[in-house]
Amino acid sequence: MTRVPKIIIIGGGPAGLMTATQLCDLEADITIVDHKPAVGRKFLVAGEGGFNLTHSEPLASFIQKYDRQLIQDWVTQFTPDDFRSWLKTIGIETYIGSSGKVFPVEGTKPIEVLNAWLKHLKKASINWQLKSELIDFDAKTVRIQSKTGIQELSYDFLVFALGGASWKKTGSDGAWFDLFNKKEIPLVPFQSGNTGLELKESTWRKDFEGQFIKNCRLRIGELVVAGDLVITDYGLEGKPAYAVNRLLRNNNFRGLTIDFKPQLTLEKIETILRNSSKVKQAFAELKLSASIYNWMKEELSKDQFTNPALLAKQLKAFEIEVTGLRPLDEAISTVGGVSMDAIDSFGQLIQYENVFCCGEMLDWDAPTGGYLLQACVSSGYIVGKEIALRIE
Repeated sequence: MTRVPKIIIIGGGPAGLMTATQLCDLEADITIVDHKPAVGRKFLVAGEGGFNLTHSEPLASFIQKYDRQLIQDWVTQFTPDDFRSWLKTIGIETYIGSSGKVFPVEGTKPIEVLNAWLKHLKKASINWQLKSELIDFDAKTVRIQSKTGIQELSYDFLVFALGGASWKKTGSDGAWFDLFNKKEIPLVPFQSGNTGLELKESTWRKDFEGQFIKNCRLRIGELVVAGDLVITDYGLEGKPAYAVNRLLRNNNFRGLTIDFKPQLTLEKIETILRNSSKVKQAFAELKLSASIYNWMKEELSKDQFTNPALLAKQLKAFEIEVTGLRPLDEAISTVGGVSMDAIDSFGQLIQYENVFCCGEMLDWDAPTGGYLLQACVSSGYIVGKEIALRIE
């Protein structure tokens, strides 16, 4: 281009910021628009429970955590190692935890990571237009509502990094969905991802809410996930519960079983049950909590509960009756949004030349543990690089 190109990025989360990062060394007029008073709100909230940036597992297995081939391709082009190397260039050192997750070095707060990123972007003289909401767009302009009124901004490249529909307080509210729907951009309805399981009504959970079911194992199809679950008034929370979300949705919430004692064989459990004078005594010997005892007592028939062979089978493969997932706003992430069929291999909308989408607003799914953030920054990297190539 002979003149300075105008690039507008709607959304100041990790995907939008990474897009801008790929463009900040170019001669370009870049504007980042966000409807919150500050960018990176979900980025900061996600770091409250331990700031997991990405994961260190081998790339071949890492990308298998994503359900979309295009996301796998993008992560292959901007890998977890690439992300860690880039973070180092802005002064953020990382380390690998015992579980393989990647964190900033101890003592580094999420706001410090974000501030280092924003400081890096300052060299590009980016225009920051905050407290400004997307109203409409066409092939040449985008309309923004701010406290001063409605502005119509022209662009050469437009990037949407609008997020999904979880954690509304961070700005990720999915409000853009109706606008895109009116423009007949192919969409997929939002659903909760990485969230708790709602179970059928029961009485036992009221007495044990907040307690853990330790060292259990969930299975659905060929997926097996080990870990701890937390009992809630509505059902179950915890990493194993989140990990089975995708298959549960795809299987009409059927087929989920739990092994309460994966360390012991069926035969060993049955032997302990047979040698105990009372079921409660056997549960104590098996080191199974009172919550599990009460769950089984309420759910199983008298014959199942008192027959050692039948009870042993239930303790190794009890089918959990899941009725659904927690609401969107309680979910860590969402699936749905802009259909992957609506974009090309660079994230460009097929219906609009030089208009791109990236991040969680696209319809893909991944577990927690660094996979969500990695896909967001990888998608922003791809979009930014493609725009840079078109400018050059």
